[in-house]
Order: sequence, then C-alpha cells, then structure tokens
Amino acid sequence: MRRLDTVSAIWILACNDENPIITYEGIPYRLGLTLGFDIKRLVGTRAELFRHGIPSQRLRKWKEEMRAGKHLPAWIRDVDDEKTKAAAIDGLSADDVFRSQFRAEADAPRSPIEIIDWGIQHIDRLRKAGVEAREERFKWITGLAVPLFSMVIALAAI
Repeated sequence: MRRLDTVSAIWILACNDENPIITYEGIPYRLGLTLGFDIKRLVGTRAELFRHGIPSQRLRKWKEEMRAGKHLPAWIRDVDDEKTKAAAIDGLSADDVFRSQFRAEADAPRSPIEIIDWGIQHIDRLRKAGVEAREERFKWITGLAVPLFSMVIALAAI
C-alpha cells in the first residue's frame, strides 16, 4: 500500500506546512519520490482530504510574496539561478497547487492535531479496507481453485 503511505505523508505536509498552498512539484522533491510519480492524480483520488487549485487572485498574491522571497516552496527556494527561479514562480498556475480541505482560506493556520489525526485514521481505514478486500479475493480464489484442482486430479486419475 505504498500509495496510501504517500497519501499519509502528503496529508501531514498539507496540514502542517508553513504555507497552506502546496505545489504538486514540491511533493516528490520533499518526499524523495521518483520523477514521474503522479502526485496530481494521487491527490485527486482523495478529494475528502485535499482541495485542488486556488483562486486566481490568491495565486497572484502568493506569486508576489514569492518574488519578494517569502513563502517559497523548497524546490523553488533551492534554485540558484534567479532567472530560473523567477520563471518557476511565473510558470505556476492554479492547476499546479492544492491544499488541505481544512486549510482552504488564505493564510490558514496549521491544522490542529485532531484534524491531522482524523486524516491519518481515515487513510488507515482505507488501507485496512484494501487489505481485507485482497484477502477476501484470495479466499474466494483458493476456495474455488483448490476444489477444482482436486477434481481435475481425481478425474485424471480415473
């Protein structure tokens, strides 16, 4: 269940980061994920936890703050070349960011531990449901395959 482990890590970042706006680009950078890991799709599957995008006015304000050196995501902050950094900031669109459902407003504070815990428990319930579904499928297959295999052997012996 690596995907749900990643969702847990993203959830904690989205709830507890200094900035309530999280970039999809920043998640692989911060979590050490391989390039090409589809964070946008993964976050999109958990609409109960994450809100895609931000209003355009809020994005413009955030870009102004970033140009002034404030609230920079780590992946932009670590760019040495100022032209490349400015291009990365200017290139951000509302489709490049997401936020926790519980930090939707501008300048939202970090989520309280109860909200973070609720999300972790929710993700854990999803993980357990997935494990139970796989076990049920395995039981059904083995419950059908073993008797059929035994019957084929018995028929072959006759």
